[in-house]
Formats: sequence, C-alpha cells, structure tokens
Amino acid sequence: MPLGLGLASSHAPGMYAPEETLEASLSRMIATAADRGSPVPSAATRLTVEDLKSHHRRFRAGHAALRAQLEAYDPEALIIIGGDQSEMFDHSNKVNMMIYTGEEAFGRKAGTTDGTIALKCHVDLSKFLLNELVEDGFDVAFSEKMVRLGSQRVPGLPHPFVNPMEILPRPDLPVVLVYENTYDPPALLSGSRCYELGQAIAKILGKDSRKVAIYGSGGLSHDLGTRRIWIDEPFDHWLLEQISQGTGYKLKDVYDIDSMTLDSGTGECRAWITVAGAMEQVGAKATVVDYVAAPETITGCGFAYWVPPRR
Repeated sequence: MPLGLGLASSHAPGMYAPEETLEASLSRMIATAADRGSPVPSAATRLTVEDLKSHHRRFRAGHAALRAQLEAYDPEALIIIGGDQSEMFDHSNKVNMMIYTGEEAFGRKAGTTDGTIALKCHVDLSKFLLNELVEDGFDVAFSEKMVRLGSQRVPGLPHPFVNPMEILPRPDLPVVLVYENTYDPPALLSGSRCYELGQAIAKILGKDSRKVAIYGSGGLSHDLGTRRIWIDEPFDHWLLEQISQGTGYKLKDVYDIDSMTLDSGTGECRAWITVAGAMEQVGAKATVVDYVAAPETITGCGFAYWVPPRR
C-alpha cells in the first residue's frame, strides 16, 4: 500500500523541559556559551518568561498536530528515521544505515532523568524493509538486540527515537527504527543518498499491503559541542519552503559542500530529506505546521506533515 502519511519534527531536549524549568534552561545555555568563549546570541538575552512559555505552548501544539494526523490515518506501523550521538553506539562501531529488528526497544523518556519509554517494534515489517533495501543496493546493517555500552546504566535508544514519542496516538503502535548517520564524520550520508533511501522505502511499501506512515526526527539548524551557538534561520526557512513546494529534491545537494553551517546538529536534517524523498515519491507536498527559532534549545524547531493527494 502506498505511504499514506509523512511526518517530521525537531527533537531538541529543551523542547521537552517542564515549563517551570524554562528559565533555568535558558540560564544554562547562556552560561554554556560563556564557558565556550562563544558570543551569547542576542536573541537569547532578549527572551522574556512569556516568550519561553509561548515557545513551550507552540512545541506542545506542534506535537499535537502531528499526533492528530497519525490518529486520523491510523497506520499499522510507523517508520522512524533518526540518528545517534554515541548514545546507542560507541566509537568501536558506527553505522551509516541500520534497521533494528528486535521485538522491543527502550529509551529514556524526554524531560526526565530516570523515566523510561518502551517502543513495540514491528519485527516482520522491519525485516521485510531490510531485505528489500539490500536487494535494491542499500548496504543496510541490522541489529537484533540492545546491549549496554560504555557508561550506559541501561540499554537506551538515542534521543531522536524517544524524545518526540508523545506524537504517538497510542503507546502500542508498532515502530520500525531506521538509523542514519546524521552526525559522526567522516562517513556521513549525502543528501542524495538520504533522498534516494526515502524513494526506495516508498517504492517498497507500495508493493506491500500494510498501512504505514513515516516520520523523520531531527534538526533543524543547530550546533553542538563547538564554540558556536547559533540558529541558521535562513537555512531553516529555505528547507521548509522546499518541502512545502514539493521540491525537496533540491535538498539532495545540501551536504555536498564543506560548510560549518551544515556540520553538527544540522546534519540531522538528513531525516527530513529522507521523508521528503519518500513522500514526494507518492506525490505529496508538506504542510508546515510551525517553526520556532528557540534560543533556549539552541535549535530551529520545526513541525511538518505530508498527506498524498489521493490518500
């Protein structure tokens, strides 16, 4: 059955902080900038408590809009595209593409220090997608089991897979977990490969009878672990404009240039490119729900969904 719904959103941890901690989060961000020797963004110094609360409400509304789309479509499974930042994998192994084929996966619930979230995985669909992608020439790794690595107290999924899971209309909705290397050089995926992966997923699902949605978790522009703290609003608006016009294919060349703007967290936009490839394959343009350039999260936070014209 052709893909009937595409979704994408940011997943910055600051988006899920309890409202009463927003001021403290902003203070920590400013202190972090000072510690790194980075100039404090002027937008951050102008933020008021009401601004923070407004951003918080918009984050909740953005997630609710995506959840409403999932509820309306009522899929049998949700494919989640996300990356890793040494949370699931340590430096002994990094994967460029991987599908998890275990029955269940666990991670830390967003906004908590010890809460956990469990995701039920669609094993049959995961294996079907894995086999078909390999047949199509994608060298996809796979994992059947989550194990503790390094200092992990318990096995845990990377935050792209668990932070935004308030979008799920029901906790038992089966998922397919697809990893992309969005963050760790030198072998980062090109924009073309991500778009082609999305196209391939759409073609494969078109041959299957199951009702499936796809979701890309990551971005938009942000920088982690360096002396720069910024949000590239022009880049974010350009990306959102392309997917809303059905010209997401223009994003294929984004990562072909060596640019500090596209390093670090902005690499997570690869997940959006993959979903754009999948949904443009079935003739869909994105509806952009909202965009918040939120200094307290150091991230351009976006929400979008795709509905094919003949769903």
